[in-house]
Amino acid sequence: MSTAVETPEVPEQVIEAPSTVATKKNRRNQIIALGALAALGAVPIPFGDYGFFIGQYAAVYAMLGLSVTIVTGYAGLISLMPYTFAGLGAVMTGLIMTGWGWPFWLAAPMAALATLPVSLVVGMASVRLKTLYLAIATLTFSTALGETFFRWDLVTGGRIGWTVASPQLGPIDFGTDLNFYLLCLLVVLGLVWMTEGLRTSRLGRAMLAVRDNELEAQALGINVYKTKLAAFVLSGMMAGFGGAFLAVLLGNVSPGGYQSPVAEVTSILLVSLVVIGGIDRAWGAFFGAISLVVQSQVFQGARFFFPFFGMYSAFFLILFLLFRPGGLVQVSKITTELVKRRPVFGLAVVLVTVALNLGIAYIFIRAS
Repeated sequence: MSTAVETPEVPEQVIEAPSTVATKKNRRNQIIALGALAALGAVPIPFGDYGFFIGQYAAVYAMLGLSVTIVTGYAGLISLMPYTFAGLGAVMTGLIMTGWGWPFWLAAPMAALATLPVSLVVGMASVRLKTLYLAIATLTFSTALGETFFRWDLVTGGRIGWTVASPQLGPIDFGTDLNFYLLCLLVVLGLVWMTEGLRTSRLGRAMLAVRDNELEAQALGINVYKTKLAAFVLSGMMAGFGGAFLAVLLGNVSPGGYQSPVAEVTSILLVSLVVIGGIDRAWGAFFGAISLVVQSQVFQGARFFFPFFGMYSAFFLILFLLFRPGGLVQVSKITTELVKRRPVFGLAVVLVTVALNLGIAYIFIRAS
């Protein structure tokens, strides 16, 4: 005779999965970080139009830096073509707005799409290479485009280039420094949000896995080649979109500005910018752009010290690579933790650091 063993009923409980809790925490942290960046965007207000002009440069360079974050920070590919892709976007913006008479709001997405065929071809030919060989390949393609596409007068407008008008949206004219700065700030914050979202998406996690270990990623079923190619294409489109804002910022798109050696040097500068800011997070492009643009303006005001700006940037790049590979993002996290643990001492460190930087900037400007 068999006896049935009754299993006591367990009351159902609603328990959040760890992944759900982590997702909510990440979203909350992203909202806080975006709020902090938006607050940082208020810094140019006391400086008037000059501050807004510098802020425009910082925001546009942050857009271009995000392309480096995707291709290098997420996928681990060393590309020296971000400024070339920005040039493609800028030239197409000039052609579409001035040559065809289309508004900026259609030219900007078209500038991103214009980089698609080039990034696909270059990516398919390059992403199977690694480290230094990949960098050399992208450098070669950048030079080749400078001698072919950027000499195509029908598209580039010849030596004179294209004059790009400021965008308008109904009664709002973005020709003023304040309005265009606010537009650039809103756009770059949106792009930072999207780039952070890409990091936690399925494609972004595949990029990070390929960056960390290609063999393990392949063993997990990730198509390494397609993942790298997707990163390269997305990076090119991001740079092309930023190139549309760069065209408006400069007011004139001259093809000579995107040929060798300017394109290669500026691409290396963008990589340095993102490394100093924090190459594996989207916030790093924002921090790095602010640091680079503001410091370049300080050095430019000090005529005696301006020739040493490259040496100064290289020194800090090496310093961050050795001691703070996470860049300014890592420094901000350490500072935040210090303020939480020891509020008085932490705030004192922050104030002294800010005062020291402002004092050095003042000395450099007065020495000019």
